[in-house]
Amino acid sequence: MPTSIVRRYLASKSAETYSGADEYGFELAIRSAGASVCGGRNYNEDRFYRSDPSQFYLVADGMGGHLGGAMASQIAMETIPMVWQSRTRQNSLSYSGIQSVYREAISCATREMSSAVSDHPEYDHMGCTLAVAFVYCGRMYYGHVGDCRVYLLHRNTLTRLTKDETLVQGLVDAGSIDARQARVHRWRHVVTNSVSAQGLQQRARLRSAQISIGDRVMLTSDGLTDELTDHEIAQIMARCFDPQECVDQLIGAALERKARDNVSCVVFQT
Repeated sequence: MPTSIVRRYLASKSAETYSGADEYGFELAIRSAGASVCGGRNYNEDRFYRSDPSQFYLVADGMGGHLGGAMASQIAMETIPMVWQSRTRQNSLSYSGIQSVYREAISCATREMSSAVSDHPEYDHMGCTLAVAFVYCGRMYYGHVGDCRVYLLHRNTLTRLTKDETLVQGLVDAGSIDARQARVHRWRHVVTNSVSAQGLQQRARLRSAQISIGDRVMLTSDGLTDELTDHEIAQIMARCFDPQECVDQLIGAALERKARDNVSCVVFQT
């Protein structure tokens, strides 16, 4: 598998805007949309995945330079949903079983990256941060690695479900700086966890949340949250009527701020 993933990536590495992966073309109970743009960079290391039939969604933000970072995101995008779907297609899982499959999917991605590095040593620093959300038996499960985020909008109230795994978030937790200072701190992009060829620095954790009809969930890379505050994100998500409109307005608002990084998000609505 690593060879096929690497070959497909290298064959399309010059793409400026990435359209993501959507396995099916029809709607089910959950509707979604996603987009990824270069922003202020000349290349896009982000990837996203969305599948309404399997109700699985992912955003990955590559690290380690143009080729390595984008390849890491590509591997995560292809591997993690595939492992999840293959393990759940004919099985009924408990919460502990769901957690086990999620960790297995992350581990599979790190193994694929390690194999890719064996064939391409120049990518030895490849890695990515990511956010994952999926609905299983009517309940949402979500996880993240690094500074990609998951948000839930319920009755027009926005909740950030994840906490960044970054050096600056550690300073905030320690009381050394406040949230306002964190947004402009020179070390704000130093992550303390990532999916890489060397594995994870911290264990991948999966949590769950109840979702209701009319809720919206957003997964995003830090290219969007660097430019928009949670209050601004809440305003945009609350006024949009469907996921595509929401994605378009969120990314458009980030680009209006002259986004310095790739900007990617996936929104799904129950």
